[in-house]
Amino acid sequence: MKQVNVQKSKVRKVIIPAAGWGTRFLPMTKIIPKELVPILNRPSIDLLVDEAINSGIEEIILVISTRKQEIMKYFQPNIPLEEELKSKNKWELLKHVKKTNRDAIIRVVYQYEQLGLAHAILTGARFFKNEPFAVILGDDLIKSKIPVIKQMMNEYDKLGSSIVGVQNVEFDKLNKYGIVKPKNISEKNNKLFEISGAVEKPLPQKAPSSKAILGRYIFNYSIVKFLENLDYSNENTGEINLVDCFDKYLKEEKIYAYEFDGKRYDLGSIEGFTMATIDYSLENSDISSTIKKHIMNLASEIYSETALLDLNSEKNKGGK
Repeated sequence: MKQVNVQKSKVRKVIIPAAGWGTRFLPMTKIIPKELVPILNRPSIDLLVDEAINSGIEEIILVISTRKQEIMKYFQPNIPLEEELKSKNKWELLKHVKKTNRDAIIRVVYQYEQLGLAHAILTGARFFKNEPFAVILGDDLIKSKIPVIKQMMNEYDKLGSSIVGVQNVEFDKLNKYGIVKPKNISEKNNKLFEISGAVEKPLPQKAPSSKAILGRYIFNYSIVKFLENLDYSNENTGEINLVDCFDKYLKEEKIYAYEFDGKRYDLGSIEGFTMATIDYSLENSDISSTIKKHIMNLASEIYSETALLDLNSEKNKGGK
């Protein structure tokens, strides 16, 4: 049989920033890192690491704070647990547990001050040599047939330029994201287009497009010098954003926006976690039928309550 040589991507490493406090999940995050909150029975950080590994990434740089040591413990072997499962012939459970033993490809880097995404990326990238790298944000879970970072790696290998992952967002939500500026307005509806910059959380009526940057990036290493020149001093009371260095960076290199395929969940919010849990449960063969039945019962109850309210409203109108 003829051996086929599969060419590896030029992108081999990824940074996953996960040092934030997770204040929207207090009081739980007082003691438990938000990244360990499960979607069904798997911590959300495990699903993000899966995306990286399934994309062909060889090394993961996990940027965390010193109070989040438990995250790394999750990816280290638990020998007593594995021995217990073996002794009870629980081979399927053992397989799932051993799959999480990924400390060999994960490197922990501590961010001692939480100074924003740009600083978190800089903290991780300082350990790289002159090579491109990907970024997966801990608050953005994306369910897709082809991992989103893999989709973007494919584009990077053709372009050799930095890429930000985008999707269309609703008009009234444009002020929650970094919004890209298409370089050529005629290309704003293309799946892949060059950008002239980005605006962080613009007023919807002033947004340069409807394309929001949603937690996936691939950068050439050259961006590091621009990240280093941002003002991280204590005197800077404003928010330090990643896009703050784009204008200067774009004078030397191109940045493209790529509209990826996939459904994104905002894991920085309780609503996003809830929606992800529902959707993932509906795809789980062990519990999907029970969850569907529960949802149908809830829908029936909501419909009945709504119909009753509408009926009472009509009666009240008729009585006037």
